[in-house]
Amino acid sequence: MKSVLLINTSSEPAARLMQERAGIQLSVITTPSYRRFYADDADVVVVESVEDLTQVRHAALEIRRRNPFAYVVSPSELSLQAGGYIRSYFGLPGAGYEVANAFSNKHVMKQRLAAAGLPVARFQQLSQFTDASEAARTLGWPVVVKPAIGGGSEDVFVLRDEAQVRDLATAELTAQLRESPYPMVAEEFVDIEAEFHCDAVVVGGEVHFAAVSRYFSPVLKSVGELVGSYTLPAGHPDAVAVAEQHAAAVKALGLSDGVTHLEVLKCSRGYLIGEVACRPGGGGIAEQLLHQYGVDIWMEFLATSLDDPVTGVQLEPEDHLIQYMLPRPPGTITHISTAEDLLQVPGVVYADVRATTGDSETGVVHSATFAGLVLVRADSEEQVQQRIAAVGTHYKIDVHTEEG
Repeated sequence: MKSVLLINTSSEPAARLMQERAGIQLSVITTPSYRRFYADDADVVVVESVEDLTQVRHAALEIRRRNPFAYVVSPSELSLQAGGYIRSYFGLPGAGYEVANAFSNKHVMKQRLAAAGLPVARFQQLSQFTDASEAARTLGWPVVVKPAIGGGSEDVFVLRDEAQVRDLATAELTAQLRESPYPMVAEEFVDIEAEFHCDAVVVGGEVHFAAVSRYFSPVLKSVGELVGSYTLPAGHPDAVAVAEQHAAAVKALGLSDGVTHLEVLKCSRGYLIGEVACRPGGGGIAEQLLHQYGVDIWMEFLATSLDDPVTGVQLEPEDHLIQYMLPRPPGTITHISTAEDLLQVPGVVYADVRATTGDSETGVVHSATFAGLVLVRADSEEQVQQRIAAVGTHYKIDVHTEEG
């Protein structure tokens, strides 16, 4: 029986799998919004925020009186810091705070990568939003401003000039970024030719498995529109280059055991490392990896977190598997295609429509906003584009907004 502390926010797969896993005495630290992921009789301590490390420490001390946990699992972007902190505080195995911080704090991450000689966009830490204008004098306009800690495209802004900085400095649109408990990072704007992600399993500091995929288009340009990616065969030139950068990044940031999600930008200067996290990628990446390579990235994540053996069997396909995240515009859904509809499209091997008629979405749309997932096979990159177009033609969603 292994005693485990799960520190989690939005990761439903981790919550479900940890509760289903045999031989585990599980305790959980989470926030009010995600208490629903756990059984009523589960050992759960709710804190206002897992980003407040003092709250998390107090909760962990309370839990240890009844469950002296030997392992910590921290699967969500916002719980990475807390997981590293608690491991370091109690002297437990796994990624300590220094490593967790390097994989979640974008400023520290880029410092470490640059110090190792790896290519990254030029960057500068900001103490406040209006510092973006000063940063642009060094980095040039436009600049990309984002929180040092956070996932996806949420609270990421491309600022074109000083006038836009002044306008957004008091706008409701940037309030969450300006009020976040983290510093901000400004990066030079890169004219991206292509964007890739590499998802991997690391054991003993070495890459055990790695898969490279290409996004349909750069994610920041795709927010509110079509987001997705397709796998590349291991020998594809882009896959080789990205996999090499991934291996170097893992060593530079000091990860011994875990899973990673790396993003790489291809531009006129070559391949630049964007960001890398020590958790499974979001969207439909887990399903993509399972169907294409036979690798269950969530099970591998738990295995590396709990010092269990990882899976040794991996496929080496030469075709492409597309993960197509179904667009979800803001408003109330009045009609949406069913999974059965989408399974009729040529090449579709999996369809999961998660949104339903009557669902309402009024928040800001970002890269994690989607209505469901479709996986599609293609024999060539040319056919990838044809398959994407076919799904786009068949997928229908109608929404009602206050504007009509």
